[in-house]
Amino acid sequence: MRRKITRRDFLDGVAVAAAGAAAAAALPGTAHAASTAPQGPGDRHGAVEAPYPPAETGLRGQQPGSYEVAHAVRDGDFAPGDITDTRENYDLVVVGGGLSGLAAAYLYRKHAGPRARVLVLDALDDFGGHARRNEFHVGRTLLLSNGGTVNIDTPSTWTREARDLLTKDLGVDLKALQATVKDDAYARYSLRGATLFDAERWGSDRLVVREPGESWASYVTKLPMGEASRAALVRLHTTTEDFYPGLTDAQKKEILARTPYETYLREKVGLDDDALEIVKRDTNGLWGVNADRVAAADAWATGQPGFDGLGLAHTPWPGAGATPLMHLAATEEDGYFYFPEGNAALARLLVSRLVPDTFDVPRPDWRQIVTARADYGRLDDPDNRVRIRLSSTAFQVRNDGRHGAVVDYSRAGRSYRVRAKGVVMACWNSVASYVVPELPAEQAAAMRYGVKVPLVYARVALRDWRAFARARVSRVSTPSMFFGGFGLPTVTEIGDFAMPHRPELPTVVSLSATPNAPGLPCREQHKAGRRALVRMPFADFEREIRDSMARALGAYGFDPGRDITAITVNRWAHGYAYEYNSLDDPALFLPEPQRPYALARRPVGRIAIANSDAEAFGYTHAAFDAAHRAVAHLL
Repeated sequence: MRRKITRRDFLDGVAVAAAGAAAAAALPGTAHAASTAPQGPGDRHGAVEAPYPPAETGLRGQQPGSYEVAHAVRDGDFAPGDITDTRENYDLVVVGGGLSGLAAAYLYRKHAGPRARVLVLDALDDFGGHARRNEFHVGRTLLLSNGGTVNIDTPSTWTREARDLLTKDLGVDLKALQATVKDDAYARYSLRGATLFDAERWGSDRLVVREPGESWASYVTKLPMGEASRAALVRLHTTTEDFYPGLTDAQKKEILARTPYETYLREKVGLDDDALEIVKRDTNGLWGVNADRVAAADAWATGQPGFDGLGLAHTPWPGAGATPLMHLAATEEDGYFYFPEGNAALARLLVSRLVPDTFDVPRPDWRQIVTARADYGRLDDPDNRVRIRLSSTAFQVRNDGRHGAVVDYSRAGRSYRVRAKGVVMACWNSVASYVVPELPAEQAAAMRYGVKVPLVYARVALRDWRAFARARVSRVSTPSMFFGGFGLPTVTEIGDFAMPHRPELPTVVSLSATPNAPGLPCREQHKAGRRALVRMPFADFEREIRDSMARALGAYGFDPGRDITAITVNRWAHGYAYEYNSLDDPALFLPEPQRPYALARRPVGRIAIANSDAEAFGYTHAAFDAAHRAVAHLL
């Protein structure tokens, strides 16, 4: 940590552009975010180039400066001061510029007509919400990665409205998109998977590699644990025993729905603490909690091991009206649909249709959007029919009989007012519950029921990945460390972009973490994880990144100070939408109209509710469905 990363664009752990933004915001008459993008309503962008958020590094996502107003509103401490009436009147104001908000803006204009005037407000300094693009330039090499939402998941299960938006309105050719992923790109290097057993938990640092096709019986002999633990892991992955003989399919699924996966692993499969240590976090990627608070039924439905002997039909448990486990309905057409920057590509496609002159490619298609350059200074041009105003936090939204609705927001320390015929609240439900004062108490409480899943997506640009090649590994699992592991990127070739994949060329490594508090109910775990995340300075994230990568690959020549060129930490203290589970949420067993998320999405006058919280499902198509419902109400 004492050795600085060469060419690092950080200033005390904060992106230089963000630091410049803070300085600029404090000076009257200067542009917000160190740019000449519209400072206040009606201002035009000037000659100086606007900031380019996708390329900013350091602490990103929900970074300092993006949440202070919302927290003050929640706590009753926000003092708006004098509110400047901008005299701006819109057909629609959308609060929240994520995928749901952008989709709502697009769908509204699609049905209301191209002359409809729309304003999109977002508290972050980039559009897309969790659909965030991370962009690095190492020499002349462009590297891309997702800073949030990853892929288009199981499109065969999407509603017609969501699928039409994706394939017809945005023109995404799923079959062609799938072909852009080059599964064999690393084949010539014979790379393998590995696990780092760290000294703090296992006594000494040990990198254990699993050879392709190696049996579990062979692999476990290398693990630093006792014979009983090794035997339990073999059993987990090979058992064909029916642990519930004589019970029907429905009876087995009901038991699994009410049993934590960890309990199932301990009591039925026989895993002990050491064996559990290397598998208990495998559920983090979907739910943000360990196996202690994931129902065994959900683990089974998403392909976790230990269930092969139960003979379960590939259908949901009929007793719950359960979580929409779309994986059970997957068909052969559901492959891996992935853009190199994740679903930020969809956000960019939506923006290209809303503000056509934003990109340097006129009306880019799904291939061109990957390398199209956005001019952020054009997003809020007064001549636009659609304006996107970033770094702007709504603090009050209310109905107005004369004008439809009034929206008050804060930007760069000042307060502004706009009016609209209708408003879509596409921000998180918890935020909307404090911002819309007319909400009935029952609805406000329902909005606060779900607790978003905290998560971190860190992206590390490297000068080369020779150390990976020497170790012959593509991914390293770190089950007992802060980040769950790190690995080389998926290689794609799409339009003019091709992800480099030779060891001597730059690359971008991905790490993820979902802080939680095992033993507590899911919502309490998410709250604890969020509190931990917002307290972590960038230096702590950087230390964890350097530490895990150096321990795993140091013996193969990896040097963090030399090999890392930049780090972007996408901190999402409020990440995935909360998904109900059969362990902690009795409401799951109610008819859908009676569940909190359904109560929360009721319109209030000319104010409609969107975002994936309204579906209690943290996926792109849920965001699209919520947008469609909100726009249908207003129109």
